[in-house]
Amino acid sequence: MAKHSHSALLLLPMVLAITMAAAPSVAFLVKPQPNLLTYHNGAVLSGDIPVSILWYGRFTPAQKAVVSDFLLSLSATTPSSRAPSVAQWWSSINQLYLSKAAAVSKNVAHGSGGGVARNARVVLSGQVSDEGCSLGKSLKLSQLPALAARARPAKAAGGIALVLTAQDVAVEGFCMSRCGHHGSDPRSRAAYAWVGNAAHQCPGQCAWPFHQPVYGPQTPPLVPPSGDAGMDGVVINVASMVAGAVTNPFGDGFYQGDRGAPLEAATACAGVYGKGAYPGYAGQLLVDKATGASYNAYGARGRKYLLPALFDPDTSACSTLQRAHTSFDKAHSSINVHLINLDHLAPRTMGGGRKKPVLLPLPMIRFAILAVVVLLIVAPTRCVAFNPRMLFLVKPDPIVLRDHGGALLSGNLTVNLLFYGRFARAQRAIVADFVRSLSARPRPGAVEPSVASWWRTTSLYRGGGARLALGRQILDERMSLGRGPLSQANVTALSRAVGHHRGAITAVLTAADVPVAPFCVSRCGSHGRDLGGAHGKARYTYLWAGNPERQCPGQCAWPFHRPLYGPQAPPLVPPNGDVGVDGMVISLAALLAGTVTNPYGDGYYQGDDTGAGLEAATACAGIFGSGAYPGYPGKLLMDPATGASYNAVGVGGRKYLLPALWDPMTSQCKTLV
Repeated sequence: MAKHSHSALLLLPMVLAITMAAAPSVAFLVKPQPNLLTYHNGAVLSGDIPVSILWYGRFTPAQKAVVSDFLLSLSATTPSSRAPSVAQWWSSINQLYLSKAAAVSKNVAHGSGGGVARNARVVLSGQVSDEGCSLGKSLKLSQLPALAARARPAKAAGGIALVLTAQDVAVEGFCMSRCGHHGSDPRSRAAYAWVGNAAHQCPGQCAWPFHQPVYGPQTPPLVPPSGDAGMDGVVINVASMVAGAVTNPFGDGFYQGDRGAPLEAATACAGVYGKGAYPGYAGQLLVDKATGASYNAYGARGRKYLLPALFDPDTSACSTLQRAHTSFDKAHSSINVHLINLDHLAPRTMGGGRKKPVLLPLPMIRFAILAVVVLLIVAPTRCVAFNPRMLFLVKPDPIVLRDHGGALLSGNLTVNLLFYGRFARAQRAIVADFVRSLSARPRPGAVEPSVASWWRTTSLYRGGGARLALGRQILDERMSLGRGPLSQANVTALSRAVGHHRGAITAVLTAADVPVAPFCVSRCGSHGRDLGGAHGKARYTYLWAGNPERQCPGQCAWPFHRPLYGPQAPPLVPPNGDVGVDGMVISLAALLAGTVTNPYGDGYYQGDDTGAGLEAATACAGIFGSGAYPGYPGKLLMDPATGASYNAVGVGGRKYLLPALWDPMTSQCKTLV
């Protein structure tokens, strides 16, 4: 089994907060940690790097050509006349990483290496097919090195063996926590990588932005440049894995975070493809006028590809291909400048050290603008590939939850709690106190934001909101339907068994050791509706949330646990001292808000009506305080005694961390602090 391994982790988009509120002077504010990807003095791959492919499962010739042409494009001997190119993207690896590291060439397997790293040149050395899936259609990670050995030519030393699995082949962790993986054999010190075709299993996770995401902002998917969402997604992940395998082949090269689950050259910039990218928006991309396909790089044989941004260790920022190309253009051509920027005009110094701005007469400014426009229009034909006027830019859509006119929940409602599995008394109290706090009266003299003030945002939706009270608490410690994995039908059956549905919401809460499909794969909880009552004709609402402590704390208990992907800031201290239950409260809060504002699937939401749309809280995923951005939950209050982070206070002085809610009055994510 490989000793060192790394994964291309799922891209879970989050939305940036816009609103701000003043924090009480008695509280501290949580500060973001810098994103530091450093060199750990280990070997990197350089020189000629042979890459061999094992096609595991059925791939069409056209699908194979998409990947093989990409690999040929990385180190094309004849530079493309079009830019930005795949070769330019690869040259960034040499510039940002290999120029700073000790070298290990293909001869390292024989014990030689060292010195100054040379530029890495990818050479496609061979392709092998295993259409019959000799190891079956369900693979473990431990089987990947053996498959990789088949791909590598018998006499070849070093290099990278690339295992690509077809869309009907399941691989351990695929779609749940990774889209690809790279590692090394500890005996031969040979590097390998694996990437799966996600077209059938999880295109919203591993083929985004060419498929609608499972969650997060539901912007329309982009048209894939090769016409195959699955294979164009494979190329994105192959690019990430090859970049990681070259810059961190043996686990001691360039990375950030835990050595066993690091951020690397491309995975540190997950979801960033063009300038101006943010969660749910891939950035400004080039668009083929004929096909509508989005891309950011030209490859061999006229191919177009979408490639991920690369992390720049010098600037601690994600460098997009268009940004690098723009810098290249400035040094080679003045015709291609398409943005008018007057910032370079040096201000003159006034008395007292103040800067006096340079003022240009309005006619001169107009003349300059006109001159640039004329240059763009009359540019010679030989420059048409570089000319931005021939290209379009992908623009993001705003998040707007549309009111679809259906019934909402309002008035007085009770919330019944069914605890499925073993919960400690203290854990149940955390949840019960949260529900009690939702419509509690304000505490006299309270200055900190309350759980009730958070819930009042739901009253801004049509119907005036609902007043919630704690109802029945039912324990099913013996797990009447077994230890799982439970299906969604099982969850519905449990909610139905609780009864007392009139004027109530049933919350099914599963313990840390109870798996629920698709818990951790695509969601941390869900809400739905069913028919109940004496005659089975009265509709009611229910929800389910799981304790993620053992199964996926990095996904469903963030920011109280390190995330599986993205910026690896230190986890926050949970306000109730329980990572799993404090994380479950976040999910419960989001689901209650979604249940009240979209109980029957025809209320407030954005996106499709299959249950994957954005709702009151999920539209603001990852936002807990003002100034939030991916990997940073925002400005939060901090308990000076315990160091716990929170943004709301409930009954009995309990503290909670609650997600931002979409405000229908402002169409913004509203935070408490």
